[in-house]
Amino acid sequence: MSRSSVGLLMRKGFFLHGDHIEALGRIFEEVHVWTSVPGYEQDPRFRSVQLLPKYENVEEIIEQAREKGVSFFVTWQETDIVLNARLNEGLGRQDIPVQAAEIARDKSRQRQFLQQQNTACPVFHAVNTMDEAVSAAASVGYPVIIKPTLAASSSHVALVHSLLELKQAFDSISQLAVSQSGLYFDDECPAIALIEEFLPGEEITLDGVVVHGRFYLGGIHNKLRMPGPYFEEDEYTLPFQGESNVEKDLCEIARQICTGLKLENGLFNVEARQNANGEYKVVEFSCRISGGHVYRNIRDVYGTDLVTAHAYGLLGQDALAAHFAKRTAPKCATCIKFVYRDGKVLNNASGEAAGDVRYRAYYPVATKGRVVHSAPKGFDITGLLSVRTQYEGPEDIELVKQAARVLEQKLDLQVAEVRQLQ
Repeated sequence: MSRSSVGLLMRKGFFLHGDHIEALGRIFEEVHVWTSVPGYEQDPRFRSVQLLPKYENVEEIIEQAREKGVSFFVTWQETDIVLNARLNEGLGRQDIPVQAAEIARDKSRQRQFLQQQNTACPVFHAVNTMDEAVSAAASVGYPVIIKPTLAASSSHVALVHSLLELKQAFDSISQLAVSQSGLYFDDECPAIALIEEFLPGEEITLDGVVVHGRFYLGGIHNKLRMPGPYFEEDEYTLPFQGESNVEKDLCEIARQICTGLKLENGLFNVEARQNANGEYKVVEFSCRISGGHVYRNIRDVYGTDLVTAHAYGLLGQDALAAHFAKRTAPKCATCIKFVYRDGKVLNNASGEAAGDVRYRAYYPVATKGRVVHSAPKGFDITGLLSVRTQYEGPEDIELVKQAARVLEQKLDLQVAEVRQLQ
C-alpha cells in the first residue's frame, strides 16, 4: 500500500507557517519539503528536506518528487506560485494552470486580465524606465501610486506627489529589481513597476479556497487605513466590518477571477480598495493564502480550515474539503498587529504579552542582531502579533485593535539605534 505524500515548496523558508505544516501533517503520512533555507535537515515534521539552489531545475525536482511518491506540490509563498504550478504540471496536474500562476505573479499581467474580465481595477500604466514612469504619471495625474510589479507585502509601494518623489521611488524599485533580493524579480520581467491612480478608501484582503472549480470564502480582513505616502501592512481584523451585500459582492469578484483563471484546486487571495465613491477596485490577487496569522485567525473566527480544505481538494476528497471549508457565525474577534522598528534588534520575543488571555501568538520575524528599517528607509517587518477577544458586534473590533496596541508594548522587543553602536 502506497503512503500518502505531499511536496511542500517554500524556497524562502516557513518560519510563519507552523500551523499550515501541522495541518498537512494531520492529513499526509509524509511531508517532503523543498527549500533554499538550510538547517531543517533534522526537522521531524518532514520525511525529507531538499535544498534548492538559486536557479532551480524543474525536471530534477520532478524526478525527486516521483522517487519519493509525491504526486503534487503545495506552496504558501508568493514567490513560489509559478514554480509550484510548473512542478504540478510536470506531475500531470492542472489544479492551478501555469498561465494562471504567471498572471497572478505579475501585477501588470493581473491588470490586463482584470480589464479583459471587466473587473474594476485602478487606472494604471506598466513602466520599465524613468521616462515611461514620468509619462504615465502625467497621464494619470498626481498624486499617483507607484509599486513594483513582482514584490509583495506592500514593499516599495508609495504615493508620490511630484516628479522628484516619483524619481526617488522609481530608483528604489529599480534597485530592488536589479538586486533580485527576496526572490521577487528575475531576468524575464517585462515591466518593473506600475503607475496607477490612488484609491483613498478602505482596504481589505480576502482569502478563500477553490475545490473542484468551486470557490469557498474563508474570511475578509479589514486593514488599517493607510493614507500614504507608504503603505506598510497593519491591523488586519476579523470579522469583516461591512454590509452583508458588500461581503457578497467581494466574494463574487473573487469567484469570477478564479473562474477566469480556470482554477481547479487552489488557495486564493484578492485585495481590494475603495475609491472616493466607496467602490471597491481590485488592486492585486494571487493563487495562495495570505501569510502569517491569516490562516489561523480565519480558523479561529469562522471555523474554516482553508489549508486542510485545499489538501483534501487535491486528494479528490471533495466532501471532506467542503466540510473543512464551511463557515460558522463569528466566534471571536482577531487582530494582526504588524510590528515595525528601526535599528539593530537586541531581543525579540513575546515577553509579558504571552501571559495575557487575549494573546494568540507572536512571530519574531527579525532575528537578534539584524538591522531593520521601516518606511521610507526600508520595508522590514520586525514581528507579527496576533490577539483575539470576545465578539458580540462591530463595536468589539475597536477593542481588539486596542488590545493589540497594548500587547505590542508588552513584547520583549529591544532595538538600538545603529549610530549608537558605531
